[in-house]
Amino acid sequence: MTARGGGEATLRYAMLRHPVSLVLVVVLVAAAAVLDVPSAAVTQAEVDEACAEYRGAKQRLDEAVEERDAAQARYAELYSERDVTSGRAERLQRQIAERRGELGELQDRVVDWAVEAYMTAGTEISGIVLRTSSLDQLITGQEFLKVITTEQVASVDRLALIIADTEVMQQELDERTARLLVVETEANRLAQVLAAATDQALDATRELEGECLRLYRTRQAELARARAIEAARRSGGAGGVSSSVTPGFVCPMNPAAASFVNDWGYPRSGGRKHRGNDLFAPMGQPLYAVADGTVTLRRGGLGGTALWLSADHGVDYYYAHLNGYAPGIGNGVRVGQGQVIGYNGNSGNAYGGAPHLHFQLHPGGRTRAPVNPYPTLVRVCR
Repeated sequence: MTARGGGEATLRYAMLRHPVSLVLVVVLVAAAAVLDVPSAAVTQAEVDEACAEYRGAKQRLDEAVEERDAAQARYAELYSERDVTSGRAERLQRQIAERRGELGELQDRVVDWAVEAYMTAGTEISGIVLRTSSLDQLITGQEFLKVITTEQVASVDRLALIIADTEVMQQELDERTARLLVVETEANRLAQVLAAATDQALDATRELEGECLRLYRTRQAELARARAIEAARRSGGAGGVSSSVTPGFVCPMNPAAASFVNDWGYPRSGGRKHRGNDLFAPMGQPLYAVADGTVTLRRGGLGGTALWLSADHGVDYYYAHLNGYAPGIGNGVRVGQGQVIGYNGNSGNAYGGAPHLHFQLHPGGRTRAPVNPYPTLVRVCR
């Protein structure tokens, strides 16, 4: 009896950081060239394509992060300028308020002088007052300055200086207030736009990284299974296969009812050798599907009432010498792991002997050579 190709292993690997995983993906190319990977397996080209997409997304993320970091640096500069501008504006406001207070006092004093001069100086000061249209014009006029005292002239000069300084400070305050608005608007725009761009790049990278690692791990598991199958073939099958080749395998009958030894290779009639294991149990003992898969029935010949279970993980299992099939079991029927598929018996060339299940294990399918099922059986049936 021989085996067909197909299947996968379920080796468990620790989470790999993406830089390491990408290097390891490349290493797999050489291994894939010499191993018999099933036709339904994930190909190296698929792994390379997924991981190339991931690398492209990672590059775009790095660029987005770099742009974001530069924007954040600019953002920090803008807010530093904002703080400086805000502080200067506050000082200007205080200074303007102080000067306006002093200006009010000086204006009152100058008005008093003007009134006093008007009342006492007669037509000279009266004419000056009458010819001016504003206080500013009055106190800056040379005629007015001639008729007031030196002390009063100094006060008038101070008043004029305060008025000029206040105008300059007010203009600077207006400019800084406008700049402050521009700075805050630009800083907020940068923060929002670049945060969104970085988040989008990160989401895309994570999704593609997950697909790259998923295909990479699947590829690794399939290559490991292929190596295990090849090792079993080179050993002549006597050593069996590792649990990675038969993931989730369960005992084909109640372990408490089964009795078996490692009878692989025992002589048989016609110079044959035993290419399976015999599990002895009472007549009619239920037989279970060792994995999810599809059933093919066989009748007649040395195996008598028999069936093949083609497991989804790519291994075919042969059950022989059955007493009968379970209800609902037929060609092409899908069965689940642990489902009753038949009953123990002694049909075929076992007729008249002790009831037992002849069990074979074919990694890669029934068109390939069987291997010793004993290491697999002993892990779960003892």
